[in-house]
Amino acid sequence: MTAKRFFPLLILVLSFVLTACTSETLTLRLAVSDEQGHGYPSEPLVLEFIDQVKKLSNGEITIKPIWNAGKKTKAGFETGVIQLVREGKADFGLAASRAWDTEDIKSFQALQAPFVIDNDALAEAVATSNIASQMLDSLSKSGIVGLTLWPEDLRHPFSTLLDKPILSPADFTGRKIRVPKSVASEKLVEALGGTPMLGEGGYEGAESGLRQAGTLTGTPTATVNITFFPKYQVLFANGAAFDKLSESQQAIIREAAAAMQKKAIAEHPSEVEAGKTWCSDVGAVVLANDEQLAEFEKAAQPVLDWIEQDPQNAELIAAIRDLKAKTPPSPGAEACAPGVAQQSTGPVADAQAWSAGLPPNGVWQVTLTSDDVIKMGVSKANSDDWSGVYTHTFRDGVFHTNWQGTEGDQKGKTSRCAGTYEVVEDFVRVTLDKDCGGEVDDIQWRLDDEGLHIHLVAIQNGPQVEVKALLEAKPYQKIGDEASPSSTTSTSPETLAGDNTAWIAYQTNQSGSEGVWLIHPDGTEDHQIATNGLTVLLPDWSPGGMDRRRHLPAS
Repeated sequence: MTAKRFFPLLILVLSFVLTACTSETLTLRLAVSDEQGHGYPSEPLVLEFIDQVKKLSNGEITIKPIWNAGKKTKAGFETGVIQLVREGKADFGLAASRAWDTEDIKSFQALQAPFVIDNDALAEAVATSNIASQMLDSLSKSGIVGLTLWPEDLRHPFSTLLDKPILSPADFTGRKIRVPKSVASEKLVEALGGTPMLGEGGYEGAESGLRQAGTLTGTPTATVNITFFPKYQVLFANGAAFDKLSESQQAIIREAAAAMQKKAIAEHPSEVEAGKTWCSDVGAVVLANDEQLAEFEKAAQPVLDWIEQDPQNAELIAAIRDLKAKTPPSPGAEACAPGVAQQSTGPVADAQAWSAGLPPNGVWQVTLTSDDVIKMGVSKANSDDWSGVYTHTFRDGVFHTNWQGTEGDQKGKTSRCAGTYEVVEDFVRVTLDKDCGGEVDDIQWRLDDEGLHIHLVAIQNGPQVEVKALLEAKPYQKIGDEASPSSTTSTSPETLAGDNTAWIAYQTNQSGSEGVWLIHPDGTEDHQIATNGLTVLLPDWSPGGMDRRRHLPAS
């Protein structure tokens, strides 16, 4: 009698437990090569994929994005993301088509055939054709499931030298060209006479797109009718991880991927639109003539021949050419002058002599507006990132720098860097630590009634125009005396130039012992914080990123 009474209850409990177990949230990792929060075109699409998966699974599947996932890998950036997924350290990945040949995977190499896909309409037609399906399916040989791909932008030559656009292969000769890691891309740059390189400084040109080249230094000039190839984004999965999903879960992922591609193509700005935005916010656009275009195609022919040595590539390129013949081309961007001032990145002669030896010890500060940095050649699109309050501390070879944003979406953000400095020949070499990209700035200085003038002689591992702007736009004013070797300064998030309700905190031994001092931005009311006998060091109002200088990968 008792057993009969509880048997239905036992079934009910077991049924509840099984339901709870089957409805547990499944979390899958998505490695993304791009950073979040820098305006990359991939970000809203990643968020779309995450939302679609959650919606279609009724919340039972969660996609966890890992932004800038390749950063901590040895290969870095896009290649690093591919490796993470292949090794099972991420379930899904998003990386550009160009990077796959660095892993000896040639599935997408046909997309980089020079001068074959040269307009938006064709790039989109390829993405939605059987050609793309064949490429994605071929990833299975490498233990990867290809889910979808879409065009992000068309790739052109960009010149970062003032009044020296790239209009022919001769303009490539001898130039260092910034190019993302890709075997085919590097071969093309070499075939045109340039030297491919990575890094944030020291380049005179780049292979990039109108939507991406805002990461370049200064206000570059794009040659938009020289279209090398398109950049595609590829969404893919680790084969073993995908196989573990149920058929219904796999269907959800594929449906979300299709929605991701649909959004990417529907919202993709045309080259015409991208060109107008480029001229308004960044740089200039020029056009090569027919003869110059023919010279480019001739110089690139050996690269096309090399890609077509692979039978699968040759077959896919033939299919693309056939599709090209059936697809009316979309218009490209028009030539235009830049909407912002273009400044030379070369050395600037100065009639006044620069001082010898190390800069004077102390805490030095300058406040720069967006207009200040734009006048120095920073693009309008990047001006908020480089305006703000800069505070440099020099002390017997030890250097600290702090930045606080004051405009746009950078307002209130802070960051700091540390390093060393020494006299080298007739300049001072400032070397920042690895957390700040290992940037090396060679500077000259002089002190007069206007303040501390700093001149950038040369730079390594950093954006030349932007760093030149923050150093040279205005003289720095002294706001504190000598700081200790471990000196650091910090500005409260509310600090704005001329705001005497705000404070700057910095560490110094000017009273004879280490301590934290406060001072207004205008240099008034400099005083030490009372600590009741305790030692208070390393001031910081809020956690800040280590490097605000936009050391972004070539994109």
